[in-house]
Amino acid sequence: MNGLPEHPSLELMGTISKELSGHCIILGVTASASIYRSLDTARSLMRRGAKVRVVMTKEAARLVSPTLFHWATGVEPVVDISGGIEHIDMAKRCTGMLIAPATYSTIAKLANGIADNSVVLTAVTAMGYGIPVSLVPAMHEGMERSPQYKRAVEELGNMGVFVIPPRVVEGAAKYPDPFLVARAFTAFVLRGFDMRGLKVLVTAGATRSWIDRVRFISNPSSGRMGVETAIEAYSRGADVTLVHGRVNVSVPHFIRSYQVESTEDMARTVKELTSKEVYDVLVGAAAPLDFTVKNFFEGKMKSDTSYTVELEPAPKVLRFIAHRPRVLVSFAADMASSLEDLRASAMEKASKYGADLVVANPVNIGTYGFDSPYDLTIIVRTRTGEIIDLGLQRKEVVARRLLDEALNLLGTAH
Repeated sequence: MNGLPEHPSLELMGTISKELSGHCIILGVTASASIYRSLDTARSLMRRGAKVRVVMTKEAARLVSPTLFHWATGVEPVVDISGGIEHIDMAKRCTGMLIAPATYSTIAKLANGIADNSVVLTAVTAMGYGIPVSLVPAMHEGMERSPQYKRAVEELGNMGVFVIPPRVVEGAAKYPDPFLVARAFTAFVLRGFDMRGLKVLVTAGATRSWIDRVRFISNPSSGRMGVETAIEAYSRGADVTLVHGRVNVSVPHFIRSYQVESTEDMARTVKELTSKEVYDVLVGAAAPLDFTVKNFFEGKMKSDTSYTVELEPAPKVLRFIAHRPRVLVSFAADMASSLEDLRASAMEKASKYGADLVVANPVNIGTYGFDSPYDLTIIVRTRTGEIIDLGLQRKEVVARRLLDEALNLLGTAH
């Protein structure tokens, strides 16, 4: 670069993951009150390895100086399309475009091909080159409810645009958490809508069995693996339902979800859902409690007295599936010391439930596993016994790989 050092902001690239390494992402910025969230979105994409090129409308540039986006990304933003035909250059060089925030006007213009500003012009060009385009609406709730908005979003969806739904609160359709936006967009850029038309059911989190009115037994599952799987499937176009116990991570507002308390509740909910629908993929990522308290103590036990708590086996959730999915994915956590031990644990789990794929991991609390964004896993193709050793990965990457495997099996079924 003419002997000049790189911009210091580029040091952020890849600090969370390398998922978007080698990718150039166009970030379109329009004049919404939530424009400040675009800065964090840009940085989140960079932390996943992407180079981010910003294109702004003139109205957006009046709200926030382009200098701030230059600082955030290390690359000069484009505001005016000049003789350098920057929209063509970006569309040819980049692999995806995210318009965030996207105003009502931007959405309507894009749906109707009215390319009268730099952002819509770049998006239309990108779509013409087959580059995946996504957007994050931000506007007043009344506009978001209008038939014109709904029609525009439907048309964009038919064109292959991924609309990341806003959070409707306090009378406004608000820009979601920028980290979540970057997470969902990453899945879409890497896989597109390869799961469109598929129905996916995911279980997540820990269940509880109460000893008395204030105490319970449970396990340290955070629910992150199941939630990441739900986000991944949704971002790739699937119709997703999540059944979850207690989770330590946020369930996205755009995921249809059912919260349960006990293993019995989870089993009952799964039975009800699978009796009404035949799912293409069911991912049993939850850690339902294996035992339930036999004799619940009504009231609160006195802390200066000894008690005996008797446990009995809890129902196995996957045995309550009413109509078997086309692909069943189960999980196996075990005190394993080798790949072969993990494989044996996975095959045992597969024989119990007829799982097509088993994601197995050694039990660990700390650097990976239960409450960590990372896990050390293998995926076992139970029909052949083959092992895919993923090593230590972020759970969203594990989710992506297990859904890739599920799609491969669905392709074989076809």
